[in-house]
Amino acid sequence: MQYSESLNNIKKNLSLLNNNAKLAIEFRETFSFPAYDEVIRDKIKGTPKVHCYRICMIALYFELVMALMRMFDNYEETASFKTLFGYLSDDFIKDFETEKKRKVKSEIQSAIIDYNKLNGSHLLGRLKRVRHNMFAHTSMNFNKKQIAKFGNAEKLLDKTLPMLNKLNLTILGKSEPFDELRVDLKPCVSNFWQSILNNS
Repeated sequence: MQYSESLNNIKKNLSLLNNNAKLAIEFRETFSFPAYDEVIRDKIKGTPKVHCYRICMIALYFELVMALMRMFDNYEETASFKTLFGYLSDDFIKDFETEKKRKVKSEIQSAIIDYNKLNGSHLLGRLKRVRHNMFAHTSMNFNKKQIAKFGNAEKLLDKTLPMLNKLNLTILGKSEPFDELRVDLKPCVSNFWQSILNNS
């Protein structure tokens, strides 16, 4: 594959990874406030809204896990870290360094190390089991021991975003404002859920 074609594929893959990361952040913030805020939980406890609240929590967490797991897919022709690292060959890196006149090999190797740690982690394994056996499919013989719990996807997202931004900065020359997105979402999420709770 020629350098220009590889670079286009890398940029496209990074763009799609960034989109999934932003989706995951949106689902996380929309889920976290009503799920973990004790005032919200106390207000809704014992009311007719409990059933729909539970449905919303499950649906939001489902989408958070699905957006996050897409980034760690192993399937060919999908936008994922595995696909991205497949394009970042030694030959490509050498040509990229020549073209851009800057060294990037150590940063890419560092991101690959970060990825391998996450890819082999129990945290990711638990979330993948949930995605495969409960969300993407309905397994008849699924052992629910050692599966992911609320909080696991958030932990994985927190470990994933710095790795993704290391690659954004290295390849694209800029980071994505993931932290700013979270900050901007918080008042919007709070207002949304408060309005639902206050309209009895």
